[in-house]
Amino acid sequence: MTMDNSQAVALIERAERETPFCDCGEPTIPVARSRQVWLECASRQTLPDSMLRRFLAALATASHTRRLILDPA
Repeated sequence: MTMDNSQAVALIERAERETPFCDCGEPTIPVARSRQVWLECASRQTLPDSMLRRFLAALATASHTRRLILDPA
C-alpha cells in the first residue's frame, strides 16, 4: 500500500496530538531520518556542551520519547 503526502502529514499530525510531550516535560517533534519519520523528545536534538553532560544525556536517552511514525519502506 502506498501513502500519499496528505496521508503522511495526517499520520504525523496525529502522532504529535497524541504525544505532545515527553515524560521529561519537553515537547515532542517529528524528525526525519533515512526516509523514516520519528516522534522524538526535543531534548534529543541539542548536544550537551561537555563530555560529562553528553555521557549523562546518553544514559537518559532511553527514557525519552522516540517512536517511529512513518516508514515508507
